[in-house]
Amino acid sequence: MAAQNAVPPLPPIPDTLPTDQFAVDTSVPPMPAVSGAESPAGPDSAWLAPADKPSQTAAAPETPALEGPPVPLPPVERLSKAESGGNPATDDGKPITLHLKNADLGAVLNTFAKFSGLNVVASEKIRGLVSLNLIDVPWRRAFDTLLEVHGLAMERHGDVIWVAPLAELAAREKLRFEAHARAADLEPLGSRTFLLRYPRADDVRKLLTGSGSQRVLSKRGSVMADSRTNLLFVTDLEARIAQIADLIARIDKPTPQVMIEARIVEGEAGFSRNLGVKVSLTATGDSPRGIVGGKEGAVYDLSARPIAGFDAATAGLTLFAAQATRLLNVELSALEAEGRGQIVSSPRVVTADRVKALVEQGTELPYQAKVGNGVSGVQFRRAALKLEVEPQITPHGRVILDLDVSKDSVGEQTAAGPAINTKHVQTRVEVEDGGTVAIGGIYSADERNDVTGVPLLSKVPLIGWLFRHDARRTARSELVIFITPHIVPSG
Repeated sequence: MAAQNAVPPLPPIPDTLPTDQFAVDTSVPPMPAVSGAESPAGPDSAWLAPADKPSQTAAAPETPALEGPPVPLPPVERLSKAESGGNPATDDGKPITLHLKNADLGAVLNTFAKFSGLNVVASEKIRGLVSLNLIDVPWRRAFDTLLEVHGLAMERHGDVIWVAPLAELAAREKLRFEAHARAADLEPLGSRTFLLRYPRADDVRKLLTGSGSQRVLSKRGSVMADSRTNLLFVTDLEARIAQIADLIARIDKPTPQVMIEARIVEGEAGFSRNLGVKVSLTATGDSPRGIVGGKEGAVYDLSARPIAGFDAATAGLTLFAAQATRLLNVELSALEAEGRGQIVSSPRVVTADRVKALVEQGTELPYQAKVGNGVSGVQFRRAALKLEVEPQITPHGRVILDLDVSKDSVGEQTAAGPAINTKHVQTRVEVEDGGTVAIGGIYSADERNDVTGVPLLSKVPLIGWLFRHDARRTARSELVIFITPHIVPSG
């Protein structure tokens, strides 16, 4: 978190710092270049190179390799960026023309100081020769290029610019931070009590005492939470307590709430029709001759079957002759059924932003199941209407919903127990406040036409219907799930 890396302001830089241990020692006497100083031996003597080469220092102890920085490094301070705000299109100063060969680096810095009118202080660690051939180059850009090529850095203090090797400036910064860290270990601690209105004190305590880089408190800080009064007691450095107070002020706010309403609409429509014929022969005497029918004199029975427990309507016709020993009975049957149904389930729940909520209603059904070692027992399975949702309110007033909706019902009975008919939708949608969206639907249609009849005779035109049974069935079902979120106004 941002509060973890924030520290109190650094103390001022000491007048003298032991930086020699971090820099390379040389055998050449120092030659600082100060603005406004004239060369005592004329213009040419300023570019004479030193006769001796720097000597090598003792081997430094090995240090572990540095890991990559957690955040991008800030850019190195440069004169052109300080003057023009980092915009290369702006003026980088009046042009300068230089033709130098093997000139001393400190003398070149002195030349820039005289040309620009700035006060330049060069570190005694600056050594080396430089050759320049610049023609009408903006002097700030030329100055920055000189620093880049020779691995130098600068610090600006008002009208004074201090130029030194990068290693020397890094050593000074290291000493400043170490001194600041030691001062933080000795600084007295302060205490403060926070009364939390909306979040739980224990949740905020866990937030402040996270592990590793997630910790907001300093290494000397501590925090206690009282769940009864919802108070938070913080002990830490004064600067860190101020940062924690700002953090608590940002999170101690009411959480928006959302009411989610689901409408599960199930519609069914069915149509069935049965048409059939039964033909039988009945004897009129004690010794009938000729064609004999089967059971109860039936020749063939293609009667209409019952639908939903209702028998078909019948109409009979008897044909006979005066000298006949048989009576021909023709029985027509017909039955038709049509039904429509609709089930609307509307679960709803209110929950806070980014908090999962669940509402459920149903029945637990028993069934036989093996529980182990060949032993069977009774277990229960739930057939319920369930709405599980986690809302997220966007900055634009819309609502993102993680939804899990299921609608189970009791199905057919089996030897192991009742079957469960399941309807389940799991999805993630974004809806405007008060808007309605259909998150899913299932449509099914079943059409069936069965014909049972006497071979050949059932296909004779006009009279073929007397020798066949017609059954027609049509069933349609549809399931649609609608979701409507409403952001509950605060207050």
